[in-house]
Amino acid sequence: MNKADKQKRNRFIALSFVSVLLLLMYGPLAQWFVSADRLLYDQLAGGRPAVPLANAYIVSIDPQRADASEVIDRYGEVLQKLQQSDVGRIVFSNPPDIAAAEELPAWSALLTSGAPVFVPARHPLARVSGNSGFVQLAVENDGVLRRSDIWHLNGGVMSPSLPLAIALAESATATAPRMSGSDDSVYLSSYAEIPRIDVQDLMGAQAQDLLAGATVFVDSDPAIVGAAAVIPSGQFVTHSEITAALLSDIEHNRMIIAPSWIRALEYLLPALLAIVATLFMPDRNRKEIAVLTATGVLGLLLFQALMLMGLHLRIDLGRPILMIIGVGALSAYLVADVKKVSSDAFKKGSDFLAAGRLEPAFAEFRRCNPSETIAAVMYKLSLAFEQQAKPERAEAVLEWMKRTHGSPKADDTLSTKKLSGAPQRLGRYVIEKRIGRGAMGAVYLAKDPRINRPVALKAIPIEKEFEDEELKEARLRFYREAESAGRLTHPNIITVFDAGEEKGLAYIAMEYVPGIPLRKFTDPNRLLAPKRALELAATTAEALDYAHNQGVIHRDIKPANLLYNPKEGSLKISDFGVARMTDNNSTKTGIVLGTPMYMSPEQLSAENLTGLSDLFSLGVTLYELLVGEVPFKASNIAVLMTKITTEDPAHVSSRRAGIPPSVDAVLAKALAKRPSDRFSCGAEMAIALRNCARVS
Repeated sequence: MNKADKQKRNRFIALSFVSVLLLLMYGPLAQWFVSADRLLYDQLAGGRPAVPLANAYIVSIDPQRADASEVIDRYGEVLQKLQQSDVGRIVFSNPPDIAAAEELPAWSALLTSGAPVFVPARHPLARVSGNSGFVQLAVENDGVLRRSDIWHLNGGVMSPSLPLAIALAESATATAPRMSGSDDSVYLSSYAEIPRIDVQDLMGAQAQDLLAGATVFVDSDPAIVGAAAVIPSGQFVTHSEITAALLSDIEHNRMIIAPSWIRALEYLLPALLAIVATLFMPDRNRKEIAVLTATGVLGLLLFQALMLMGLHLRIDLGRPILMIIGVGALSAYLVADVKKVSSDAFKKGSDFLAAGRLEPAFAEFRRCNPSETIAAVMYKLSLAFEQQAKPERAEAVLEWMKRTHGSPKADDTLSTKKLSGAPQRLGRYVIEKRIGRGAMGAVYLAKDPRINRPVALKAIPIEKEFEDEELKEARLRFYREAESAGRLTHPNIITVFDAGEEKGLAYIAMEYVPGIPLRKFTDPNRLLAPKRALELAATTAEALDYAHNQGVIHRDIKPANLLYNPKEGSLKISDFGVARMTDNNSTKTGIVLGTPMYMSPEQLSAENLTGLSDLFSLGVTLYELLVGEVPFKASNIAVLMTKITTEDPAHVSSRRAGIPPSVDAVLAKALAKRPSDRFSCGAEMAIALRNCARVS
């Protein structure tokens, strides 16, 4: 299945999933999914700052110490005292039960004199009091009181709730302009406690001064013990406290409402989000899906919080958030991790290419994400097809490269200016300019005219550097090592395309990588951060582990052979296949193959080498990257060899701040004199280096 078909399939599955999910969320299973709306509202509303009702008190009569008739009498005593204290208004939010057939207590006459007294509309006291309102607690099935109707239909007439009746007694436009005639509910959030006064204290002489002009609630419901409900903030509140909380919101014009357009938006928004999520999520990788999901969830949370805290509007977005999370999870499941798929395909393709199975290699490489590394191995694959006398397949590979990678843009690196003394052409490659020079020869930027892509050519004057009797052996070894290096296909190893000899120059055509040699970062004034240096060393160790498993040893690991691209954070090892051109490590012009200060003891002693020699050289390289100086220095090679084979270097943690002691232990193991005392492989060294990087 190609990429386009996968995208169509994933979109169809995501659309089907979200359609079913929306039907369930707002249809038969709404009572289950509504818990998400409630939970989110409770969390946000519970954190909403509450404003206490100004100049208000609660007088609570203790029902535990009196029978019902005594409690009723106590109400009369309290009412009489309050009327004498010139209070502003009195609220009986939950007066004691009085049977409809019973005669009202004598003190009920006080309800019509002095301060207005508000009672529940369906209580017998409402027949006497001219101020009443409905009290109805509609607790939801999870036991939380979130909503309160402020208008009730009573005998065909809309009557106010008790909090609204109290507010309307003060102002006929108490809820204007926020609430329209169709809005008949407000929502609770939290309760700001108001002082409670003991009945004994009320009867004291100080009550008149304290309560003058105040709103006083009278009930027989002790705090918490007499709670009638729990509100979104988690507080247990009595009837009086519920009434006080609602009255405070109404009088401060901060009541939470849900106009009809909000309810319409609650249905429209999930549909729009479902369409957007279905269109954009299935085309992304897992990281992008996670970012989009987190952004969507955070955006909805912020939107609901803004509406609630700033505009005092309730909009339930718990279910849309669940929908976004569900689509994100499904998309992540459907869309495999692109990076992992690409990495696995690259490994399989590399194995097929090394085994000479070019068609399966081509199929696997086409599954990889386009990159310069893929372009390099595809170019190498086209050369392999040519060697197998399959020019049509080589052309197919090149056509694929042109479609996916395009032609490289001309820039200053492909200058047509030639250097004096430089060859115009080596083999099929047109020399553009010299970009480097080493002890063994020069490195040129060249171009393959067939695909107009840059390559790096390392040219070695092999006939000048070796005696006649050694030339044949060096030439054979050169091609053998170039062939071995050419089998290496790894993201962190520069790909070797081709090798040849012309005009007395042996050359190797390699992938051109615009990067900075790590040699530039060995200057004490330009050192990399320790964490970055450790990560680059770990990457190098992993690449070396791959090469060693393929039977290839580098023999010249040093900062100059590690190319770093700071912009992309990538690193590649260069010069595989060059170091081992002779066993005696020198040429007839006296050039030593390899750099002595980075060599292992066994390499200096011309012993048979294993990959552990490269790990020693990597340890020296890391040491230099961390402190700006190699661990072993001397004025001549004899003294240098003695130090490398006998001395232990100083700890880097004592030479530079910010380097943990664990790095000393890793370097000590990497720089062990005996190979058997070092890390067993590059992978093991990479793990140790990454562990150090985590604490750096």
